[in-house]
Amino acid sequence: MCTGVIYWTGIGRIVYALSERRLLALAGDDPENPTFDLPCREVLSRGQREIDVVGPLLEDEATIAHQGFWTRRTS
Repeated sequence: MCTGVIYWTGIGRIVYALSERRLLALAGDDPENPTFDLPCREVLSRGQREIDVVGPLLEDEATIAHQGFWTRRTS
């Protein structure tokens, strides 16, 4: 959904830190964070205009904000 909004609003670049797969590994099956295994690059490959995608960047650093959060919620 976020990728679609970025596409339709005309934003030309997506830069992100944490991959969906890494987030899923941190969050597990928490119902508050349902995920798709559908990378934004794949979604954008079906569009009519090109959007630059940069990432994941600093993935280890980005996990810090999530460490302990998802386990606290499910305990």
